[in-house]
Amino acid sequence: MLGTRSCLAAALAAALVAIATPAHAAPATLVSAGPGVLVADGAAVDVPVTFVCDTDPALVMAIPVVQITQRVSDGRIAGGGGNDQLSCTKQTQTVTIRVVPTMMAFNEGAAAASVYLQTCSAQFQCSAVIIHTQITLANPAGAGQGLSR
Repeated sequence: MLGTRSCLAAALAAALVAIATPAHAAPATLVSAGPGVLVADGAAVDVPVTFVCDTDPALVMAIPVVQITQRVSDGRIAGGGGNDQLSCTKQTQTVTIRVVPTMMAFNEGAAAASVYLQTCSAQFQCSAVIIHTQITLANPAGAGQGLSR
């Protein structure tokens, strides 16, 4: 008898959880991130993030977040993050996220990047996609090329 009651209680609890759980929006597609362009000798880095919010027509808002870590010297790590918030257009969108380091400047070269894309409907039903990747950080085109005399 005790086993039957336990099974019924478990089934009832599972049914209540299923009823109370709100529906989630379908995630957007995170297409690419990087390469990064150093700003002010590594005081920040601009990272382009490309995504599409067309997987669910109810999506109205996108919040891309970029976290970067880079080994800079003697085993020390530079790291920081940045984000933005924009409306979904249902087409491919590219936004440049400025990542500001917390302690040390970024250098040219390879860096680890985690890119999070949260998308939400007007009813605040949200979902997220995450990619972990390696990107290249470089000086802007033309940097270091002074005028010849």
